[in-house]
Amino acid sequence: MKNQSVLDTKPAPERGLSMNTEEGANEFLRQMKHIRKLPFSSTFLISINQYIHKPGGTIEERFKFIEITEHAKDIEAGARDRITLHGYYTKMRNIFTNASKDLLQEVVTDTELRVIFNHFASLLKYAISRENKGVIIDEACLHEAILVLIKVFESLNPSQDIIQDYLKSLASAAKRSTDALPHDSGIGYFLCHTMTECFVTLIFMKKKDLSMKNKMKVVDKAIMMMHKTGILEQVLRHIHLPWTLPTNNREELVRMFFITLASSSVSLGKIFKAGSPTRDALVDVLEGRIKPCPENEHMMEILEALKKFLDMGLTSGNPDEKYLPRQRIECAMCKEVDQTRNLLVCGNCKLFGYCSRECQVAHWKDHKGRCKEYTSGAKTKNLEAIALKFMLENQPQMLEKLRKIYNGNDVVLDLDFCNDNWPKLPPALRKPPEFEVFPAEIFWNREKDKAPDHWFFKDLGGGATLWSEEFLKNVREVTDSRSEKVKSDYFNIYVFVRLSDVQQIVTSSLLRDTMEANYNQSEERKKSKSYQQRREEYIQKNSDQMLSSLSVNELRKLKNLSASEKEEWVRDYQEKLGNLFDAYEDALSEIVIG
Repeated sequence: MKNQSVLDTKPAPERGLSMNTEEGANEFLRQMKHIRKLPFSSTFLISINQYIHKPGGTIEERFKFIEITEHAKDIEAGARDRITLHGYYTKMRNIFTNASKDLLQEVVTDTELRVIFNHFASLLKYAISRENKGVIIDEACLHEAILVLIKVFESLNPSQDIIQDYLKSLASAAKRSTDALPHDSGIGYFLCHTMTECFVTLIFMKKKDLSMKNKMKVVDKAIMMMHKTGILEQVLRHIHLPWTLPTNNREELVRMFFITLASSSVSLGKIFKAGSPTRDALVDVLEGRIKPCPENEHMMEILEALKKFLDMGLTSGNPDEKYLPRQRIECAMCKEVDQTRNLLVCGNCKLFGYCSRECQVAHWKDHKGRCKEYTSGAKTKNLEAIALKFMLENQPQMLEKLRKIYNGNDVVLDLDFCNDNWPKLPPALRKPPEFEVFPAEIFWNREKDKAPDHWFFKDLGGGATLWSEEFLKNVREVTDSRSEKVKSDYFNIYVFVRLSDVQQIVTSSLLRDTMEANYNQSEERKKSKSYQQRREEYIQKNSDQMLSSLSVNELRKLKNLSASEKEEWVRDYQEKLGNLFDAYEDALSEIVIG
């Protein structure tokens, strides 16, 4: 029986030790340290791999072998194989749970961590290929692996490089998957929960006494890692497979991640720019090419919020680029309107659009003088910087006006203020700039009847400039107001921001306001009926988890308890679930509100 060693391994350090106790888990680690072996890759992972992948053998041969060695006595062929496999993961999880953190950090090196993560990546590959000759990697197996991963993150501090390499490996493996994967394969769950667990680990890796600004930098950096490694794209592309399990108690982490993503205007501008694989995946989901499974449909509300960033100009990239999205602008030369093409724009002033290079060349004779006039006062980048600084400093006032007209389409911000580097300006022009915000179609279609009160239009050939009455009044107070330089310092700011930062500020602020309404005033929020209802639903939904996570010995102990003791045990477990829900909500509140 040469092959018997596959299932009957030689006596190992864990034999005779109970990993359910701190004493047993610590003793195991001390023994492995004494014999100078890595605790998991030298024992458990080798045994697990023997069950997962056995080259040269078929399932039929494996079943026959199990029957011969009497491992399947009174049990359906193959069942014992899976129970043994899950038993190894349970032992690993118990060691991480019960052992001293100091001892774990001493014994479990970075090399050991990489081996563990490589093992998890291999699990995903086997689950996708469905071709391994040993035990098929099913949903339960991937669930066990995630439970181990959670304990690894809770007990150790993996470096960002290790986490990044692991996520890249998973994303690379996930690209091989197909739509033919079964609904209960566990692959969607494995990808999604690996991403969220890594994200939470990264954002809480830093010191907790960081300022709000630095906290948001940490969050943005973690989000960008999810994007750059490709794992976010793959999670979105696997929305047709359940992201959570009925017995899983960490579903709130998934919602927390996507809500945090939706509120991060800094990261969104980079993640969902044109040509981004993550953006393409989101568009495929939102346009129905990838349909969410019923279990994931509740996430569409949050993903729809992200759609606003795709609709508001991020599809065009930088407004300084050669092409701008068509906004029903006619060619400045021939006045032709072609709904199927993008207009070329003047690379200097960005104000005039052309249907062709020929029209642009022909119009240059008339445009040349105006172009210099429009740009003589300030360069585009300077104007953008000024406008952005103004928007950031005056968000509350801006949002009051933006909320009234914002509908997911382009908006125009017009700032009435002067170049503050010009020393000859009177006090009336040095005061904080006044502004108005209005729908972009008013600007591009010259819909004068829809313009705000007391605004005046000046035709520029390819568009129209809006002048406020207050601005004109102030200009008249300038002694040499006829100077074209003074005028050019004012009126073109809105052109340079119409498809840029203002839209991100609008949407992220609106999302943030919505979340603040839900997550502000923590103690009062916890007393509300909606919070208590969600808490009860969470406890009820995850109560089955206590049975699936119990070992055989724990089940036997529970069976021997009296009825009152069982009720008390259940109450204690449900209280722990409630505390866990509160902790998730508090963590989310800390991220959103700071």
